[in-house]
Amino acid sequence: MNIQPLDSAARLGRRLQEETMNPTSPRGYLRDALLSVGEKRDVNEAVLSAAVTTALRELASEVLGERSRVDLVTIGSEGHPWGRSLGLRLAGYDVGLPDVLFYADQSDLPPQVQEGFPTLRQEEWEVVLLVSKLVLMGLQSEPEPVNDVVDHHPQVFPRLPRSGAREQFCQALADISERADLQQGELTARLRTAFRNFASETPDNKDAAQHIAVLHSEEPEQGPRLCLSRSGLAFAKVVLSAGGCPVPSCVREEFPDLTQEEWNAVIHVTGLTLMAFEAAPPSTWDGVAGAGR
Repeated sequence: MNIQPLDSAARLGRRLQEETMNPTSPRGYLRDALLSVGEKRDVNEAVLSAAVTTALRELASEVLGERSRVDLVTIGSEGHPWGRSLGLRLAGYDVGLPDVLFYADQSDLPPQVQEGFPTLRQEEWEVVLLVSKLVLMGLQSEPEPVNDVVDHHPQVFPRLPRSGAREQFCQALADISERADLQQGELTARLRTAFRNFASETPDNKDAAQHIAVLHSEEPEQGPRLCLSRSGLAFAKVVLSAGGCPVPSCVREEFPDLTQEEWNAVIHVTGLTLMAFEAAPPSTWDGVAGAGR
């Protein structure tokens, strides 16, 4: 499947068209800021962080109000044996959000979420967390080699360009909200292909690809968004409904000092990130956001 690289001029044109119809689009601002982390290779880390955190606060204010804990999240360097990349991190705990979700994606379906979505299955909850983790990983910058000789994290400009698989995945996510000319079946096929190419070849990842779909909501004002293929439930809605749920025991075992507020921040930022790639402004989120009270 031929997916063209992200084109800044084309995206700018679509954004201008979107803002003409909807002058205030916090989702669009956050989407652009998140894509810039891996796209704008010569931009300072502090500038990228300020853009993302500002966009997060703006969307969180609209969706979550005073319950928001997005202020606990920043953009920072995440080191792994295979390299260091920029991505979303808990500022106080200094851990990447994908790392937290890595230990959460086998957690039990919270009763609070089950109550809000009675048809949601345990395996679908696990898929939502697994796919969310990979979305956050896809939005990170391409890993840079780690220099073991120095203790600090020197910045090298320009940073490495996105790999082909990461670029394809980011493009497929952006297409959900930016390609009104594509039918949901084609958007789904593009996203599944990009997901498989970006994710490691594990049985869980292969199975998860079959659970994702780009669907229109029954709500007339809502456009395409990332959903569970069986139930049609939107990923962002499911994730945000877990706001306020206790820290899963599997996460607590790995991060014993993680606070409830930091866990809420992981849920909030993950949900808002997924929302940023939805096509139309939601107008019926008050009940969902209220689930995290």
